[in-house]
Amino acid sequence: MNMVGRILVTAFVAGATLSACGGGNDGPAVMRNQQAGQGIAVGEPNGGVPVVSEYIKLAQEASCASTRNNLYLIDSKYVLWDRAGDCADNAHGQALMGATPQAVLCSAGDSIAGPRTSCTDAGLRPLFDTILANLGKPDLGLGSSHKVEAISFLPKSGTPIAFKPFVSDSFSNITAPREVVVKDAAAWAALWAEHSKTRMAAPEFDFTRNMLVAVFSGGANAGCRTFNVVYAGSHNGKLLVEIDDRDVSPVAICPAVVTQPMQVVSVPRTDAPVEFRRIVSEFVNFKSVEPLLRTQVTTARNVVVRDEAAWAALWAEHAGKDVALPKVDFSRQMVVGVFRGAQPDGCRSTGISSVGFDQGKLRVVHTDTVPGPGVICTMAIVYPAHLVTPPRSEAPVEFVQNIRTLQ
Repeated sequence: MNMVGRILVTAFVAGATLSACGGGNDGPAVMRNQQAGQGIAVGEPNGGVPVVSEYIKLAQEASCASTRNNLYLIDSKYVLWDRAGDCADNAHGQALMGATPQAVLCSAGDSIAGPRTSCTDAGLRPLFDTILANLGKPDLGLGSSHKVEAISFLPKSGTPIAFKPFVSDSFSNITAPREVVVKDAAAWAALWAEHSKTRMAAPEFDFTRNMLVAVFSGGANAGCRTFNVVYAGSHNGKLLVEIDDRDVSPVAICPAVVTQPMQVVSVPRTDAPVEFRRIVSEFVNFKSVEPLLRTQVTTARNVVVRDEAAWAALWAEHAGKDVALPKVDFSRQMVVGVFRGAQPDGCRSTGISSVGFDQGKLRVVHTDTVPGPGVICTMAIVYPAHLVTPPRSEAPVEFVQNIRTLQ
């Protein structure tokens, strides 16, 4: 077969694949990850055959895309990238691309100078303006005269994925532990009926761009444990969902009943497999790494360790090569630590006081002591440090400092 024949066959196969995915529907079809590596002919006049995986790679490697990161194929001709994040001077942006990710035809976004919108081809400006005004609609406001296909993908491994609590209840009629991924209204209605055992209709939900993840604790909860989805993120090609199942009896007034808590959260729709990880812990959910010794780390820094090799390197730096490496089961635990660097007197110390989840992050609070007025301290350079082993989580770690003044 000559080269022209190969290109035509490739274009035909790509078109057939898109049709099989439901490309003729009025709503956006979803191009699944397993198709992402195929060439997709988008009908560019120059004959370019872009590969969807190139656009996915662009989106996966982007910064400032933690809250929204979407790709759409429009009319088998253009690719729209819509992203948003928490960067102060680049909070959101949109790009309309042609045959390659480098062929940016229109762009819009935030900048230090303010919002900006531009198109290299003025003829595309009306189309782009319509899209920008309708980013929340499945068809991007383009109507039935255009074909819009959402491209399904996960961000790169280790990236958090935004989730929103949708429903929670302390008393579910589902009494066995269960995790469920719900992608359509019929499945949601059936699950809701099983959970509620009432004739009340399931809360309405739009499954066009998002899906539901439901977790059920089961009947073993004595009414004094938290049970919440605390993190969602991309992890080794899967959507990882972490559930915090923690004893709060030391700090809570607990009902004298057995509960069956459940929670449902909304996450961006994906065809990737979903992995659930239940993090079960007591209220004090970490232990200090022993032996406790004077650190050899002389610079201030915070550390997060999730594998054996990194742990061995840190311990050698901290304790020296002659002190045996403490055992840590990294399948269930991780190491977090605080090194305060050189401090001017013996009144200075540090200690991790709490580890808990807050808004999708693992919050590590360390309390640092300083001398108050008139306090007499030993005159010596000290290097406060503390290493602990909480339950393993892939959530980003945030360190928070508390200051305690000695009186």
